[in-house]
Amino acid sequence: MKAIQRSVVAMVVCVLVIPSFAKGQSATDWPLWGGSPDRNMVSPETGLTFDFDLENNKNVTWTAELGSQTYGNPVVANGRVYVGTNNGAGYRNNHPKDDDKGVLLCFDQKSGKFLWQLTREKLSTGRVNDWPLQGICSTPHIEGDRLWVVTNRCELMCVDAKGFADGKNDGKYQEEADTTPQDADIIWNLDMIEELGVFPHNLATSSPVVDGDLVYLVTSNGVDEAHLDVPSPRAPCFLAVNKNTGEVVWENNDPFDTILHGQWGSPAVGKVNGETQIYFPGGDGWLYAFNPKGDLVWKFDLNPKDTKWELGGAGTRNAIISTPVFYDNSVILAVGQDPEHGEGVGHLWRIDATKKGDVSAELGEIGQPGKPNDNSAVIWHYGGVDDEDEEMYRRTMSTVAVSDGLVYAADLSGYVHCVDLKTGDRKWQYDLLSGIWGSPMVVDGKLLIGNEDGKLTIIKAVGDKAELLAEHDTRNYSSIYSTPTISDGVMYLSDRNRLYAVDLKPEK
Repeated sequence: MKAIQRSVVAMVVCVLVIPSFAKGQSATDWPLWGGSPDRNMVSPETGLTFDFDLENNKNVTWTAELGSQTYGNPVVANGRVYVGTNNGAGYRNNHPKDDDKGVLLCFDQKSGKFLWQLTREKLSTGRVNDWPLQGICSTPHIEGDRLWVVTNRCELMCVDAKGFADGKNDGKYQEEADTTPQDADIIWNLDMIEELGVFPHNLATSSPVVDGDLVYLVTSNGVDEAHLDVPSPRAPCFLAVNKNTGEVVWENNDPFDTILHGQWGSPAVGKVNGETQIYFPGGDGWLYAFNPKGDLVWKFDLNPKDTKWELGGAGTRNAIISTPVFYDNSVILAVGQDPEHGEGVGHLWRIDATKKGDVSAELGEIGQPGKPNDNSAVIWHYGGVDDEDEEMYRRTMSTVAVSDGLVYAADLSGYVHCVDLKTGDRKWQYDLLSGIWGSPMVVDGKLLIGNEDGKLTIIKAVGDKAELLAEHDTRNYSSIYSTPTISDGVMYLSDRNRLYAVDLKPEK
């Protein structure tokens, strides 16, 4: 199986963004990637018991078949569970499981009953834009009876959370090919290839975030099949779209023709001294912060200036696949590459979000030695090469979790790192002995993380040392490419081809 190129798939104090809940939405819901717009992978739930067995169904409330490859993260809102995958489960008779398509599946939260499916055909251009069998990798954002998701066809869609089960074809979009009660009701559709000229490399994967009346996303504009040129440098990379109408409010085509590979990251939202900022990971390895009007506030180069990009991961300069996390007037983010490009040296940064302009650690031309930046926003840097000339932190696709003064970060080599939030000093690292694609989730004093061997590891979330509490194998040791979701005492975990609902409060 190809990695993403296999299409890279891949989520409190002071001014932390507090999630707002739409009408009918529970405070225990997890309605978007990261749980809230700040994207911090920390659940507020407590009193949980992690006594379960995925292989033998102990305290497993229900399971549901997914596609043959699943990279989407489960989200939960208003009594429904959603996850992006491919069509390998074949829930719809008119879309047999042998037909390769991208799908978003919706299940009943309590029973696991299949409710409806959004089905999208593959792009005719093939793997350069829509890699086979990858399905829908985007995680939707649900708000009330609406959800927003990016499809494998590089479309931003607004979909009715009830599907066609209500018997109505809502919204201005009336061209659905599938209109049974088990199909998705599309409200509006923004085709970013047709309407904006975007050229997604391998797959469009961004998980949108909604703030106010705007939905923000990264378009996945990227390089051509030869990995040499950017076919559509003038196409937007960062978008703000009216969540009600689908109209583009503003767009930005940074980084223009300096995209290194693809742009598979997702934006986050923070509030800095009362002012909203949106954080977009760029395809050139820079993080861009905009205000809601589309004005650039600051930008930060996440690679040292003397790093160089080389095809196939042979170089030292990296792109960004993980999602920024906003925490206490700062942003925490690391660099990475397609897993097939190898492990490589990584860099994790905590950046002061109150600055303006070019706030990188260094100034100068990329590929040449840099000089110190007097306007630098670096709070700390973790990574590079340690004193023994060994890689201490490697490339990553994972988003960090920040809890109780600690930052938990995973890398592709299978290590989980615990770093002091204030200083960036390493507290400990733990080897999962297999590659990590998903992100750490912190809940009830515990760290949950899955790996490619299909093992869910639970570690006590403390700063002194890594204390292993439990390891749970999925059925048939199916790889975990996603991040667990906790809602109302239940953990929702997707492995490569199955969704598990695990009761963490069985005494109820």
